[in-house]
Amino acid sequence: MRRLIVDIIMSLDGYYTDPNNSIDWFDFDPGEHEWSTDILRRVDTIIFGRRTYEEFSTFWPTPRPKANGFKPEIIQRLNELPKVVISKSLGDAPWKPSVIERGSPAETISNLKDQSGKDLVLLGSGTLVAALARDGLIDEYRVRIRPIILGSGRPLFVDRNARHALKLVGSKVFENGVLAAHYEPILS
Repeated sequence: MRRLIVDIIMSLDGYYTDPNNSIDWFDFDPGEHEWSTDILRRVDTIIFGRRTYEEFSTFWPTPRPKANGFKPEIIQRLNELPKVVISKSLGDAPWKPSVIERGSPAETISNLKDQSGKDLVLLGSGTLVAALARDGLIDEYRVRIRPIILGSGRPLFVDRNARHALKLVGSKVFENGVLAAHYEPILS
C-alpha cells in the first residue's frame, strides 16, 4: 500500500499563510532543498488542493524557480510528476500531467493509496491536510516550522474536536532557523 506524505510549511504559531494568503515569509536554504528532494524521490504522484495547485502552476513551469535558486531536480520532479488536484471548483488543470478529482478527499486518497506505485506527497494545501488528518489518511507529516509568529492567517490544523497522537521519527534544524520535523501517527 502506498503512503501519503504531507510536506507543509507553517509559522511557529501554526499558520500556513498570512492573513492575506501570502507566503512571502518563506525563506528556503540549501538544507531545505535536500529535504524536498529526498521526499520527491520517494513519490510518483503529487496531490494538491485547488489553491496550492493554482499557485504552483503559475510558478514552477516558468523560469522563476531557476532564477530563485531552486535545485534543477526539484524543478524537474515538480513539473514532470503526475499531479492530482482534489477540487470541486477548478475548471481545468493546465500544468501537465494533471488530473482533477472531484470526489471526496477521503475517497480519492484511499483509492490512490490502494493502487500500485511509489508513495504520494501532498504539498501545501492546508484545507486538504486538515480534512485528511481528520480522516486518518496521512501516514507521514513532514512539517517545516518557520521562525516567525504571524499572529493570524490560515491555521493548518483546524480539527478542534479530535486528537491525533503522533510520534517523532526525525528532526533537523536548517541554517535559516527552520525546524523540520518528521512525525508519523501512533496507531492504536
